[in-house]
Amino acid sequence: MTTSTVPLRRAISGVRAYVRHLWNRREFAFHLALGNVKARNASTTLGLIWWVINPLLLGGIYALVFGVILDIQRGEENYIAYLLAGMFAFYYTRSVMVGAVNSIIQNARLLANLPFPRLVLPGSALIESAVGFVASLGIYYLIVGPIDGVWPGSTVWWLLPAFLLHTLFSFGLGALVARLAVPFRDLNNLVPYVLRLWLYVSPVIWPVTFLENARPGIQQVLEWNPLFPILAVYRHALMGQTLTGGDVVVASTWSVLLFLFGVGLFVRNEGRMTRYI
Repeated sequence: MTTSTVPLRRAISGVRAYVRHLWNRREFAFHLALGNVKARNASTTLGLIWWVINPLLLGGIYALVFGVILDIQRGEENYIAYLLAGMFAFYYTRSVMVGAVNSIIQNARLLANLPFPRLVLPGSALIESAVGFVASLGIYYLIVGPIDGVWPGSTVWWLLPAFLLHTLFSFGLGALVARLAVPFRDLNNLVPYVLRLWLYVSPVIWPVTFLENARPGIQQVLEWNPLFPILAVYRHALMGQTLTGGDVVVASTWSVLLFLFGVGLFVRNEGRMTRYI
């Protein structure tokens, strides 16, 4: 064994040990996610149904304002199906990010008193959000089918790779903002505004054809948005829209890199979290 390979082997061994430790705490993550769901919906009548109603209500408002009043749906024949596909996907990422930040801030006592891999906390936020997202996809065609005539087609099998890539992407972002939330407690107040801006510059409300009349510089900047290729994969799966190999490659690249960066930064600094609590 050469001297140069020793640090690499130690790093790989450390990653394996951490993953095993994290896997051994999987029940803790599930119970934490379940507790958060129950606490969040304990005082509501509809309970978990709000996971589906929230993006639906937002989609209805945006469809009225942007699709009817401002009429930006030009070029997109099935606008409701287009809008809800983007809204459900965006709401998934939003829920993971907000939940990851809150999981750190609201569980300060756990961080200070209980030894466990801290990645469990944003992981529980991911589990909680994924359940709501899958539930929303379950009723997608019940809404857009009668309205837009969009039904499951031969491309629907793309939902699985789209969901896996999107989950890596969202978890990486969640871990990143959760790491930043430790020294910067006010981040939970800032994140909603950042997400609102991100929503408006993403092809969620407006169709991609809307960029045809945009200035070249603005168009190129907006197309660097990592949600562009991810939403393209979803809309290919749900609506049968055209998908290029470039969309898949870019979506995969963004998802893997952001996952590695966000999770790596979180794990590398999790031992220092208690000093800020």
